[in-house]
Amino acid sequence: MEVENVDDAHVHKRNISQIKNKKRRLEEYLKLKRAKQKAPPKQTPRTIENTREPDDTMVQADDEEVQLDEAMDEMAAYFRKEYVPKLLITTSDNPHTRTIKFCRELKQSIPNADFRWRNRSRIKKTVEHAIARGYSDIAVINEDRRHPNGLLLTHLPDGPTAYFRISNIKFCKDIKGRAAYSAHRPEVILNNFNTRLGHSVARMLASLFHYDPQFQGRRVVTFHNQRDYIFFRHHRLVCCRP
Repeated sequence: MEVENVDDAHVHKRNISQIKNKKRRLEEYLKLKRAKQKAPPKQTPRTIENTREPDDTMVQADDEEVQLDEAMDEMAAYFRKEYVPKLLITTSDNPHTRTIKFCRELKQSIPNADFRWRNRSRIKKTVEHAIARGYSDIAVINEDRRHPNGLLLTHLPDGPTAYFRISNIKFCKDIKGRAAYSAHRPEVILNNFNTRLGHSVARMLASLFHYDPQFQGRRVVTFHNQRDYIFFRHHRLVCCRP
């Protein structure tokens, strides 16, 4: 018996278990094993990430210039643990129900976050009130056609400011087998923020969360950068016994 490819091997493996003769079943199994060993190696698909050539914008972990810049940037005080981050979440005027729901789920994902109504207040006045009340960051959710479509994030009091477009939102109730929220501080995972700009954005996102996660809560917040899109996910780990 000859096996042409691995897919045929998987199909034939089910037939081997149906052979009643033990000796013949062993022979067929050994033939199948040899065929798998001769199979060509699995090819890795070519993507933008694994074919990208290193350039000057890529950040190295031991770059002294980058380390010096980070020691003096606006988020340096957070990484020195000089304050506990506190986020104010607000919206544009007259937000739709879907936007309000998004803000409330964002509040549950980020510890020490508060959701407040805009009440037709100007952004400048809202920022002044946030600084006076001890907030370290402010996030303004914009909407278009009754759907949240943008997030303006500002680190207080002196910046920086970043604007993110929002798409493909999946609310908690739409996830099958979703876990319940807990009050534990989450662990933050930042993937593929390798350029100088990406490194700054990652530090800005990290500074929204408490620097001392409570691992016993098994809460994880992930920011995954891929093709200049940032995928956000808030989930809980499940411990399974073997």
